[in-house]
Amino acid sequence: MKHEELRRVKQVWTGTEGLPADNNHDPSNILYVGGKYYLWITQHEHGKPYCPFKNCKIMYTTSPDGYRWEPLRDALLPSAKGWDSAGVLTANVLFYNNTYYMFYTGVDAGYDVSHTDRYVGIARADSPGGPWTRAGDTPVLGPSRTGFDADSADDVTVIPRDGKFWMYYKGMYPGLDGNYSEVGIAMADSITGPYTRYGHNPVMVGHAFAVWPYKDGYLYLSGRKDTNEGTVYNSSPDWHDPRGTQSLFWSGDGIHFEACCPFENRAPGIFVGSESDITKCWGVSVKTRNRDQGRYIERFDFILE
Repeated sequence: MKHEELRRVKQVWTGTEGLPADNNHDPSNILYVGGKYYLWITQHEHGKPYCPFKNCKIMYTTSPDGYRWEPLRDALLPSAKGWDSAGVLTANVLFYNNTYYMFYTGVDAGYDVSHTDRYVGIARADSPGGPWTRAGDTPVLGPSRTGFDADSADDVTVIPRDGKFWMYYKGMYPGLDGNYSEVGIAMADSITGPYTRYGHNPVMVGHAFAVWPYKDGYLYLSGRKDTNEGTVYNSSPDWHDPRGTQSLFWSGDGIHFEACCPFENRAPGIFVGSESDITKCWGVSVKTRNRDQGRYIERFDFILE
């Protein structure tokens, strides 16, 4: 392990006020703009299961300190028609060339089961509070129809790197349980694409994940299970797998990752306070009271022991 301090990383759950409670999921990365922290989340209909994502929308909240959060407000709603007309979810927001870009997942009106076509789209805004305007009428990435991402491509993190944009995305194929999803990369010369898949996908296992720069490489956070690395968590009623091992990973090239330390998480969103000191970073993660309606979001901090 090149950066030995990563073996000593521990997690501390931190109390907050106002973070989204029931019926919320998939927190985004966290940005700090104009004295406020911005966090985007997916909200699904109250009293209904999270899957199959119909009527999901993206909302946002702000905080002056990362602990006290304001009430949720709408950020992006399903479109009137087309590939993202049934639901939008899983925001990742990037500030580039004086514009905010939101990468998001969309599903269409024919989406009736938990695992069917999912696509990636882009919206943009002059302010993190919106209004958001879709960058086009078509998605920038979708199912490949072959391979690990034949059924869906979604849940992305985009990182500017070496004059290109690296899009990390989750892929699945038909009939596969979501616990066995994997992560691939697509690259583009422009932030709005076109994006071309990396030739040696998938590069990692995981479901909802986070990737961010750290020193001379990248950190990756997602669940995994030792006996079957594609398993993130099982489908027990509370969605926790006591046999699983969830870890923090590091990579020097952003492609080949090695485990650093155990780290509990589910669908993490990270604030990168420093790219050289992990204790200045923190994040949020999903907790569950039951499989669908009882999802809520809590903050955690990175410490070194």
